[in-house]
Amino acid sequence: MQSGLNLRQVDIFRAIVKFGTVTAASAALGSSQPTFTRELSRLEITVGFRLFERRRQRLQPTARALKLYHAIEEAYSGLDKINLSLHRMRAAYGEILQVSTLPTFAQSLLPRAVARLHRDTPGLTIEIDNGDPRNQSPISGFNFDIGLIEGDYDDPTTEVIPLGSFRHVCLIPAGHPLASGTEPLTLQDLEDQPFISLGPKDPYRLILDRMFDEASVTRRMPVTMQSANGACEMVRSGVGLTILNPLTALGYLGERVAIRAFAQAPSFVVSALHPMDRPWVDSADRLIGHLKAICAEARERLAVLTLI
Repeated sequence: MQSGLNLRQVDIFRAIVKFGTVTAASAALGSSQPTFTRELSRLEITVGFRLFERRRQRLQPTARALKLYHAIEEAYSGLDKINLSLHRMRAAYGEILQVSTLPTFAQSLLPRAVARLHRDTPGLTIEIDNGDPRNQSPISGFNFDIGLIEGDYDDPTTEVIPLGSFRHVCLIPAGHPLASGTEPLTLQDLEDQPFISLGPKDPYRLILDRMFDEASVTRRMPVTMQSANGACEMVRSGVGLTILNPLTALGYLGERVAIRAFAQAPSFVVSALHPMDRPWVDSADRLIGHLKAICAEARERLAVLTLI
């Protein structure tokens, strides 16, 4: 069985592919040209096939050599990521808190909590990933200290921390006939109304679609949005109304929109996740406290608006 490449041979191979000549490659690695030429010959003996062809005084990699080069570059890409993480750790003045969150919380709940956290934790670095933390797993490796999700989650490798429980609300353009009133709206009230719907794979879109179908209520859907914030912007522009989580809706309450309670509103539970195999950091505990407080404040505001 032929032996594999050592790191020196990998560096030689990468340099020749990159610079195209033995002269330039040897200079880049601080070696003499004759030594480099001998090492290239040993390299081809080691791999067991020809790596380069000379064309117009340049060394052109063969098809096999290019495949080998791509495999090596993938390995170096992983090393680059490791070094980037190390650089971030060195650059951070204090603790690093990694948060993975659904996009809707990155635009509603999380900014206020982060602002409070920074006030009481100077020097903290927070890295936020806008992705569903449930898509990570112990196999792929959890890459967060705190994850923010809607709904419940059942996984023995993850601690689930309830933050707040709400019900969806109806966001309506100001001046719309349904914008005023104190009684909760019903499905029948939305008959033939222009309705801004979330994406076809959104779990709450599926719940609402089933509710309207079972009640035989037809809506007009001029726009479908993947983003809850985008749906709110459409409402604020007068395109139609929508039903969505109250944390996002409250951020748009103003002169151009109104919020009404919805009688058959689906529940909306906000939870935080913490991987059991990651040690708790102090800032994670503080962030959880701020998130709970902000959810409680939102419930108080909804109660004042008679939306719960």
